[in-house]
Amino acid sequence: MPISVELAVERLLEARSSHRPATPLSETDPSLTLQQAYAIQDALRAEVERKGEQVSGWKVGLTTQAMREAMGLDQPVCGFLLRAGLYASNAEVPLNRFANLGVEVEVAFRMRTKLVGPGVTVDSALLAVEGAMAALELPDFLFGDRPRVVDLVAGDSYASAIVLGSPLTPLRGLDLSLEGIVYEHNGQIVGTNTAAEVMGNPLNALAWLANHLETRGLALRPGDVVMTGSISKVLRPKAGDTIRARFTRLGSVTAKFV
Repeated sequence: MPISVELAVERLLEARSSHRPATPLSETDPSLTLQQAYAIQDALRAEVERKGEQVSGWKVGLTTQAMREAMGLDQPVCGFLLRAGLYASNAEVPLNRFANLGVEVEVAFRMRTKLVGPGVTVDSALLAVEGAMAALELPDFLFGDRPRVVDLVAGDSYASAIVLGSPLTPLRGLDLSLEGIVYEHNGQIVGTNTAAEVMGNPLNALAWLANHLETRGLALRPGDVVMTGSISKVLRPKAGDTIRARFTRLGSVTAKFV
């Protein structure tokens, strides 16, 4: 049975506020399409803004070829970020704000100027960026059972919170595809990766996002933060855990979970 946008948003808001896993929307509506899922996401964003939340930027997901193939997609997905979910490095993050927390390492950009498609390239995207930061994404895997990609998109691509490191590093002369990361869980190294994991270069994810948003009548704004996609495996912290990522040239970022 088709699910209305209004009912879908109501169910998503309940899951976000209760911090309890939700039933995938596609179980109610197996015919749900990706276009309809983005319409639900747009309605969800409008509703949280109506309630007083502020959008602080965007995230890109499914930025590896293997993940897209597993989901049957030929492009990434995206979701919006809220100011209330923004933490600075070394912040104590309460676990009770999540239904099903994960942690991933990412490169984040801060926009200097407006960036809008179509036709955005890596070069034009680079000109609109103020700088890059080490970052952790804290996705909340809201759906139980086996969600489809339409569930992920409708539910804001699991966007919940982010942790931003410092400094904000200008990109002049940097090849982000070579940026290395050492990933630590409670002081133990659990992974080493490079930012090339993200579509060859995180700037490719940024260009894709700007072009995609234009198809929905949207654009990246000055000051927006853009999370460009996971570089690492997902960690599942417990209370008392500390997770840290050290980048070659972008500094580091740390989160403590309580």
